[in-house]
Formats: sequence, structure tokens, C-alpha cells
Amino acid sequence: MAIPAQFGGIDHVVLRVRDLERTLGFYVGVLGLTVERIFEKINLHQVRCGRNLIDIMPLGPSETLAAPAERGIEHLCLNIQGDIDEVAAALQKAGIAIDMGPMEVYGATGFGTSVYVSDPDGYSIELKAHYAKKPVVFPAPAAPQRSEP
Repeated sequence: MAIPAQFGGIDHVVLRVRDLERTLGFYVGVLGLTVERIFEKINLHQVRCGRNLIDIMPLGPSETLAAPAERGIEHLCLNIQGDIDEVAAALQKAGIAIDMGPMEVYGATGFGTSVYVSDPDGYSIELKAHYAKKPVVFPAPAAPQRSEP
């Protein structure tokens, strides 16, 4: 039996990182997100991303970060408003390589156009605009062929 609750979405995600300042440089300096709160006791920085938070927490001195393929997360998708070509150009100007895209994808809010980049720790970040730049078009089904008796 399911729990007696309704879900409103994902509130936050926590990323463990090797270098806090380098990571903040990416999320704040390149993407333009803002640090909302810092929990100094545990060195956790909460970065605002629309209605949600990305919590950034550095690894401890004896901890290591698993390779991207071993982390259990394929990518993190961030919703954006803007022209995807201008976003891609700005990323490239900032020295951030476009790993994939622009390409049409489908997610929680429907179809959109995305580019994928990697953050300083190799987390794959999808930046998704909510319009289809190159909509997927399926050909009309062929009319059934009738055979003559």
C-alpha cells in the first residue's frame, strides 16, 4: 500500500564535489545561479535553481569521488528560459564544451531543446529550454493497400 501523501516534485539534490570553489565558479559564475544559504558547520552551499536547490558539498579529506559512470546518476536536467543557441554560444565562450546537442528531448514538462555539458566534477548537466527547436516529426502512416480480387 502506498504512503498517504502526494508529491510535488524534487526539492533538492546534493552533489558531492572535489573542489568547492571551482564548482561554485561553474554553477554561479558560468550558469548564473545564486548561493542562497551556506551551512558553515558542514560546508554545504545551497544554490538556487528556480524553485529547487542544488546543494554542493565538498568531499572530506579522506574521501574520493567515484568515476561519473559509477555514481548512480546519469545526468541532472535544469530547466532554462532562453534561446538555446545563445546559451550554447555563451557556454563555449566561457570555455565549457557542449557534450551533446542542441537536441530535442522529452521530460517532466514535455518536449524541449537541450544541450548537455559537464560540470567540473564530471556530472552531466542538461540545460533544457521549453520549446522544440527541431521538433520530431513522424511520417504519416501509409494508406492501407487494397488488393484487387
